[in-house]
Amino acid sequence: MEIRKYGAAKRGAKALVAAAALAVAAGGAMAQSNRPVTVIVPFAAGGGTDITTRAMQQGLSESLDANIIVKNTDGAGGTLGVGEAARARPDGRTLAMAPVGPLTTQPHLRQLPYDIDSFDYVCLAYSAPTVIAVRKDSEYQTLDDLIAFAKANPGKVTFAVQAIGSIPHIAGLALADAAGIEMTYLPVNGDGPALKALLDGTADVFIPHVSFYTSNADQLNSLALLQKGRLAEQPDLVTAAEQGYALDFPIWGGLVTPKGTSAEDLTRLETGCKAAVESEPFQERMKAVKQPSAYLGAADFAAFVQDKYDTNRKLLEKAGLLSK
Repeated sequence: MEIRKYGAAKRGAKALVAAAALAVAAGGAMAQSNRPVTVIVPFAAGGGTDITTRAMQQGLSESLDANIIVKNTDGAGGTLGVGEAARARPDGRTLAMAPVGPLTTQPHLRQLPYDIDSFDYVCLAYSAPTVIAVRKDSEYQTLDDLIAFAKANPGKVTFAVQAIGSIPHIAGLALADAAGIEMTYLPVNGDGPALKALLDGTADVFIPHVSFYTSNADQLNSLALLQKGRLAEQPDLVTAAEQGYALDFPIWGGLVTPKGTSAEDLTRLETGCKAAVESEPFQERMKAVKQPSAYLGAADFAAFVQDKYDTNRKLLEKAGLLSK
């Protein structure tokens, strides 16, 4: 930064002091702008949220002209890391890659030190659809088959859920509500145990991330894709909407920053996020790990989060699971 020089010989000692003060202030501003940006990942290293964040690291660094530090703060279903971001200074230097659960379901299930109003929203970065899946040899070969049996036999369909309040669980609640059926929920610890429960006959149905389904398609059959339109990469997967049930329950995540971040910083971060998500290295990495990327700008992302928050609250309330 160029420091404007003043004629000390004409203006004397006071001018020298003023010039020195300006130089110090300018230097401080430059140092401030070069501070690193920390992106909190609320899960352990190696998972989908972590992989996506690290894939964005280079693009964010280049577009923001700052060193990007990825910090893993695991625990409490992602709420520890998201809560840490909520408590940070709103100076544009702390972000969190906040997933769907800690933002739109966990606040309804227990008291947390934050809510969706604790953040300013930067961008949506990824969104992966889910599918209603059964065994290849299941007696339910269509969604109508499953619903017809469940209506005739309340509680006889066993649905393996990865966690109470998870998106698969919420999607199951939405299906039951829309179809007017009753299912028995079997909590399991992740997609792998859910698949095992299906294969050994302990469960009849579960709702995995589409990439997990694709990796195990030799053992599974999809009854419905839970998003508004078909996947370009897998156009054979029929949506629930095409079968009369408007179910849209992706697993998604995006960048948030503490409430009160300046408009200037938010614009800078939003621009940086867009550049990172659209960059070729990021897109190639997402294809390699079969993680569908997505982008919504700040305003659209905020509206998206509010809609999902409200939808999930209604479903959890009907199920009697609200904490407040």
